[in-house]
Amino acid sequence: MSEDLREFVSTHTAQVRELEYQINLAVWEGAVTGNPEAHRREAELRQQWMQVYADPEAYRRVRAWDEASAAGNDELLARQLRLLRLTYEKHQMDRETIARIAELERQATEIYTTFRGEIEGRKVSDNEIEQILQNETDSEKRRKAWEASKQIGPQIADTVRELARLRNRGARAMGYRNFHSMALTLDEIDEGELFKLLDELYELTVEPFAAEKAALDERLAERYGVPVDEIQPWHYADPFFQSAPQTGDSAFDQYFEGRDLEALAVRTYDGLGLDVRDILERSDLYARENKYQHAFCIHMDREGDVRTICNLIPNLRWASTLLHELGHGVFDKYTDYALPWLLRGPNHTLTTEAMAILAGRFTLDEAWLTGILGLDEATVQDILPNARAYRRLGQMIFARWVMVIVNFERALYDDPEQDLDTLWWELVEKYQLVRKPEGRQAPDWATKIHIALYPAYYQNYLLGELMSWQWVDRLLSECGGIVGRKEAGAWLVENVFKRANREDWNTALQIATGERLNPRYYVEQMLT
Repeated sequence: MSEDLREFVSTHTAQVRELEYQINLAVWEGAVTGNPEAHRREAELRQQWMQVYADPEAYRRVRAWDEASAAGNDELLARQLRLLRLTYEKHQMDRETIARIAELERQATEIYTTFRGEIEGRKVSDNEIEQILQNETDSEKRRKAWEASKQIGPQIADTVRELARLRNRGARAMGYRNFHSMALTLDEIDEGELFKLLDELYELTVEPFAAEKAALDERLAERYGVPVDEIQPWHYADPFFQSAPQTGDSAFDQYFEGRDLEALAVRTYDGLGLDVRDILERSDLYARENKYQHAFCIHMDREGDVRTICNLIPNLRWASTLLHELGHGVFDKYTDYALPWLLRGPNHTLTTEAMAILAGRFTLDEAWLTGILGLDEATVQDILPNARAYRRLGQMIFARWVMVIVNFERALYDDPEQDLDTLWWELVEKYQLVRKPEGRQAPDWATKIHIALYPAYYQNYLLGELMSWQWVDRLLSECGGIVGRKEAGAWLVENVFKRANREDWNTALQIATGERLNPRYYVEQMLT
């Protein structure tokens, strides 16, 4: 039986390896150019990939082997088998459903990539909207920018609902409650434990978040010259209130003006003993018309062709974003290429997010401000209290934002036909304490790209945050710090990157730190 299994894995790997590479080439071309032909090619290739995993006979064989422990004592073969079973089970759909999902995802990808909102008839990029929301003090101009960021919603909402129906159809045929529940289970995340954790974090942060939010609103009211009870969503730093605004003593962008973010990134990773020059050389880092406006990192071939897309401008947000994406990049670059192809790279999205989040936080770290950014000691000591307060506020804001997305997605897949516009604002008001603008009725939920194209994904950011702080505890005890310490980079390579996908994420975390995911490290540093 094991020889049949080995032959199946070998044949399957050869089949999907080139297909995955061709998909990634199309993804890259579509993202950097907005070329509709690239999006069509990606959709066609992704449909072929889904049909490979939709094969019911192959799924039957894989499931039977897994249940019979056909891999025996071969741990690497057993892990490949388990990953194959999870992927096959997720894609057990008929050809018509697969074709329709691929086409709708193509349409959505093209819209999100090329869409630009309009302010008074002028098209504006996401970076321009962000700059307005960061710097403009005129409330009316801020409102127009915020509304421009939401104009994509009506164009995409019906597509997102239809995708939810189709995804549910496949999940329910496999005996799951809906797609969201299935996706978590097959992503090796326990749904009950996840929502228990979210509820616990919500309760722990009710009072501190309310206090921080009230203090923030008072500062914003003073800045914009409006009463506190008239603060609106457009008075925050970004269209979703998912990050902390830079105000007063927390105006950190000034330290990044005119700085070469690529050079800062190279110095950061050199300090860890990790070389990112080759990743940057292959990357596309600056904005232009029709280019994807967000950021991502992609491992094209699981052979070392790692690259990232950004839209850099010299400010705190993009400095952090570049370090974040390169965190994904070094995870892929320094994986163990001696492993079977299916096991190369992270064991879970949340694990690579943990590395990316850890790296993105460096920009307000004392050692980074002095050793990498080159600020003098007196300036850094003056900044630090505000930097820590800003980070603390930002973590609470982001945790609450994750609660909105994850709870919305669970409700979306429970019933795609319900009044999602109202549900969205009910969740925003509960978790973010942001009031719905009077009379607003629009599919603002559809403006978040993850809901359409990366479903059941967002919890990975928060779980990755928790994991990163668990690593920090170990790095501090074993290496004495992180920034500028090559021994910290070596610890990550040996204990995280090179373990790759040998085991599930929680087992790997226990091997690296001595315990499974423990929110204590995250909660202690956030609430102290």
